[in-house]
Amino acid sequence: MARRPGRRTTRRQQGLFWLVLAAAVAFGFVTTQAFTASNAVPATNIGQFSQAITPAQLEPAECITGGVTATSIVSGTGTVNATAANQLVLGSSAVDSLTDTFGTVCMVGGAGSDSFQGKNAGGDLCVVSTATTAGNIKKCTVVATRP
Repeated sequence: MARRPGRRTTRRQQGLFWLVLAAAVAFGFVTTQAFTASNAVPATNIGQFSQAITPAQLEPAECITGGVTATSIVSGTGTVNATAANQLVLGSSAVDSLTDTFGTVCMVGGAGSDSFQGKNAGGDLCVVSTATTAGNIKKCTVVATRP
């Protein structure tokens, strides 16, 4: 039986095809590993630095220009009472009741319809939300309205 010349050429081409395919897969694997290995995240010192937040950093500019220089911070949810004069009293995003009995306090409500109760002639300043009604503000000068 005589050999067909076309059959032998096809087997060589198939062998060459599989060899080229294997080389391409190996090259792809090696380059992927090389790029992945070079994507290292450098060490940082982000967790090694801490700084306390001071009342001056949180106090609204309207309270500072209004004459209140906060020396301490009181915050909470629900009923929040000032514990000294020259305080920054911070409410939450819920409906809060902020109260002062010392005078010269900056009370900052959250997004809820908060109520503010200042001291008689105490110089209390209030930063209220647009949800707060005028009837909920007693003995406190509104210096800013925020959403």
